[in-house]
Amino acid sequence: MKLIKPHNVLVCLVFLLMILKLDASAWYFKEAAFVSNQPQTTASQTSETKEISKVKEKKIVKCRPSQQQGYTVVSPAQLYSPNCMLPVARTRGWELDAQAMFARSKGKVRFFSGPYGYAYTSTFLTDLDMNSDLGLPEHKWVGSFSAKYGFRPRWSLRYSIMPTTLEGMAAQNTNINFGYTIASFGANTKVKWERLYQRIGLGYDPINTPSLRVSVFGDYVRLNEKLSVVQVGCCGSTFDNDLNMAMAGVEVQRCLKTTNLFNTLSLECKAGIAFGDDAVGSDLATALRYSIPMNNGRWGFVKGGYRYLTYKKKYSDIKMMETAMDGGFLEAGFIF
Repeated sequence: MKLIKPHNVLVCLVFLLMILKLDASAWYFKEAAFVSNQPQTTASQTSETKEISKVKEKKIVKCRPSQQQGYTVVSPAQLYSPNCMLPVARTRGWELDAQAMFARSKGKVRFFSGPYGYAYTSTFLTDLDMNSDLGLPEHKWVGSFSAKYGFRPRWSLRYSIMPTTLEGMAAQNTNINFGYTIASFGANTKVKWERLYQRIGLGYDPINTPSLRVSVFGDYVRLNEKLSVVQVGCCGSTFDNDLNMAMAGVEVQRCLKTTNLFNTLSLECKAGIAFGDDAVGSDLATALRYSIPMNNGRWGFVKGGYRYLTYKKKYSDIKMMETAMDGGFLEAGFIF
């Protein structure tokens, strides 16, 4: 019994030392693991901090338009172009157009060439209405053509022509005297009015900005008129009215709207006053113009508006003619 107890004590001491040694190794292992994990945690926190900073930088990008609204592609030309821009005509370039005008023609004429003098004309000579007395139609489509050549910056040469022919017939409800023709009540008369209206001159643009263009012009006006009245079965007379006049005027073109494709809506106003050769006249117009760009700096346009023309000349107390044409018009042309 006494020998067994020391052995037991020795075994217990050895077992206790082994446990203490293992426990010490585990303690240092845990401590080393804990110490080694500290830089990893710091690195992970740093990476997390960097990721958070990146998220903050992305928040600035949120100022861009959302994808739901879509993106607008802007060309370099649109970045530096004005909001409203008129078609640009090149130097040594042409502008051609054709116009159709639904014109209301009216006027009055006084013409006596009889052998009886004023005593006889006091009964028969009056101002004849070209519609109600002579039977000319009031409305008819009338065409005109014009050309413009820009030979220098701001300078242009212009030409326009407007031929007109009207014919009618009337049964007289009163006595009329036209030239050598004296038509009594109930007589049938035929009438023909031929007219050639031409203008040629120079234009200058004192104001020429992308959205506004102001032009002044001076034209030579040539007006050839021939009014023939024939009494059916009898005789007839012709009134020749040839005018050589000067015209001064102004044109204004104002841009109203330009689209992203550079299609342009503009307002145009023209006013010309004719004088000379003992006559007076005017040519006025206002219209809206829609221009479409074509390739290589060329443009096409359509235009619609209102135009008014009038000319009057009094030769003497027994010879006078005053005519007027007005109405809406449509026009199409090219700039190249």
